[in-house]
Amino acid sequence: MVVMFIMLVLLMVFVLQSIAFITLYERHLLGSSQIRLGPTKVSFMGVLQALLDGLKLLKKEQVLPVFTSDLVFVLVPSVSFVLMYMQWFLLPYLYKFISFEYSLLFFLCLLGFSVYSIMISGYVSKSKYGMIGALRASSQSVSYEIAFSIYLLSLMLSLSLLMFVADFSLMLLFFFLPFIIMIVAELNRAPFDFAEGESELVSGYNVEFGSVAFVFLFLSEYGSLIFFCVFCSMLFFNMMLMMVFLLFSLMIFLRSSYPRYRYDLLMKMFWFKFLPLSLIYLCYFYIMLIYSYFF
Repeated sequence: MVVMFIMLVLLMVFVLQSIAFITLYERHLLGSSQIRLGPTKVSFMGVLQALLDGLKLLKKEQVLPVFTSDLVFVLVPSVSFVLMYMQWFLLPYLYKFISFEYSLLFFLCLLGFSVYSIMISGYVSKSKYGMIGALRASSQSVSYEIAFSIYLLSLMLSLSLLMFVADFSLMLLFFFLPFIIMIVAELNRAPFDFAEGESELVSGYNVEFGSVAFVFLFLSEYGSLIFFCVFCSMLFFNMMLMMVFLLFSLMIFLRSSYPRYRYDLLMKMFWFKFLPLSLIYLCYFYIMLIYSYFF
């Protein structure tokens, strides 16, 4: 029990530290894409810039909306923060401590439950703009999470066929591109960052959140980003740390290179392209699995 507790504490500390410095790396990459350096004034090459930005956010005043519960208003962002940490606990390196037989289904449940934190955060803000932003963000999440869940199940079936499929590496190559697009949409990153696009008007569902509540939302977003990079590296590249770094860099360069996608085109793409593709993959690998057992 003592070893388990130490592992959990170290995991929480390392994830928070990685979020702090990964934001600094993101700002340097975005600056390099525009032929500039990024933050360089605070300490050596801006190393302490992310930590000081976090302290500045924590010092800001949280204005609580009228006619809402103060406890629920602060609790909703913390729920998304806890959901992010529960995803990290399901990775295989903690197998002896937390993982269990149906961890994949539990992971899919965590993804589905994250939609409720977005919807409720818009509702408790008591702002019509926040509510509209929450409805848009939650409808976007529902659209791609259905295709993403089916795609992930088909990928798990394909992994069980590893001993029967000779050209498995080539098949994983065809799996990788749609999977990385779904992950970018899952993380609300550019070019699918519609919540960020609403910041040109009212900042979407998080318009009323500040100080600690906004820090929880920010940490949950970037913690999930690092987790999905690790998760993708684990599935396709045998848990290579260099691929985690390259995948994160790829998502940053997508933000600096591509314009924001149109909202209705995103819905059409996931309902009429990625969902049929996921169902085709699922049926194919399920038939192959049955065929391998009987023949």
